[in-house]
Amino acid sequence: MLRRLVIYLLGSLRIEVKGRRIEQFLNLAVEAGLSLWAIERRPDRMLCTLSVADFFRLRTVVRACRCRVHILRRAGLPFAWRRLRRRPALMAGALACAAFLLWAGSHVWVVKVKITGPQNLDPRAVTAVAAEIGVRPGALKRQIDYHAVEEHLQKRLTEISRAVVRIQGTRVVVEVVEKAISEQPNPQACINLVARKPGVIEQVIPFQGEPQVKTGDVVKAGDLLVDCSLKIYGGGRPAVMPGAEKPPRDTVVRTVVAQAKVLARVVYQEYRELPLFKETRLPTGRTATRWVLNWKDQPIIGLGQGSAGFAAFTEERSVYPTLWRSWKSPVELVKVTTREVSVQKEPVSVEAAVAAAKADFEARLRWMLGPSDKVITPLQATVLDQTAEFAGVRLRVETLEDIALPREGQPLQPPAPPAPPGEP
Repeated sequence: MLRRLVIYLLGSLRIEVKGRRIEQFLNLAVEAGLSLWAIERRPDRMLCTLSVADFFRLRTVVRACRCRVHILRRAGLPFAWRRLRRRPALMAGALACAAFLLWAGSHVWVVKVKITGPQNLDPRAVTAVAAEIGVRPGALKRQIDYHAVEEHLQKRLTEISRAVVRIQGTRVVVEVVEKAISEQPNPQACINLVARKPGVIEQVIPFQGEPQVKTGDVVKAGDLLVDCSLKIYGGGRPAVMPGAEKPPRDTVVRTVVAQAKVLARVVYQEYRELPLFKETRLPTGRTATRWVLNWKDQPIIGLGQGSAGFAAFTEERSVYPTLWRSWKSPVELVKVTTREVSVQKEPVSVEAAVAAAKADFEARLRWMLGPSDKVITPLQATVLDQTAEFAGVRLRVETLEDIALPREGQPLQPPAPPAPPGEP
């Protein structure tokens, strides 16, 4: 393999040798130290391959044996480069293609999530948390700290016990291990379903338990939706006139783990004051450096000017020595570099401020909604008041969600019958 690479870099020639003394030609070439390969003997000629450098040394051998040499084919980098020099557009296109491939290969374009465990965790939640620390399509691979991403995932998502981030080409694979349910619910326990957020009931599909709400009811967070008890009529089925409402069942047979799908219309609404300007911080070129000697994260000695009276500035900290694996030195030298910046305010239109607020609100909404939840009324932004520097905007969106939340409780007792007249 290495020999072929060297031959390609130096260049090679496929030649044809004609004459009556071809055997003498071979002997003289070997004595002269010429390297010939891929030799083919024909009745009236011979074909062989040699390097470009040996071709120029072949003249004395050809004259001595009175043979004729004809070049059949040229191969290698020197000849390819000569052809490319005559076609600059092709060479520029090849360089641009190589540069694009190099640029594209240094970025992340796909973020894939693999969940091991009960599969109760939404992969979109893992993707959103990973994006908070920089793992998103279009990010530079060399700027991603995989250990920091793993620690951030385990800190933000309490449902996982372990996270591993691997890179495969232009794809980042986030593997998380979801915590198993340590305690299974007792089938004899009383587990009610309550509302986890306020809304208007749209549909109730009970599987186990007694529904306590119906379509059109308004509930708030914590209200009982489905009772955990199975009840019967203690004195037998009551006689009810057609069209009249049946009385509630009064005898509890047993308790169950309530299961139901309770869909409700939920309204998200908030008021924001949006600034109508954008602050731009431009460095002025003035800097100040301060050295601080720390012992166990407590400053002992400080040398330097610090912020040096800058009205606006940014700080950059460098720690020596840095953290090595899990060991941290108790003594560290911190270099604090302060750079002065000038703050400039650029006006922002109301439309642009409202669009940014809507994008932020939609991102938060995607985080709050589950896989089966959906938006039924598009996000609406209404400007309520406006000044020279701020605009008050009301954001409102309506969704359809399953608001049922299991919660341990007690069976709902039927209301006591009214006392007969005349009894206290």
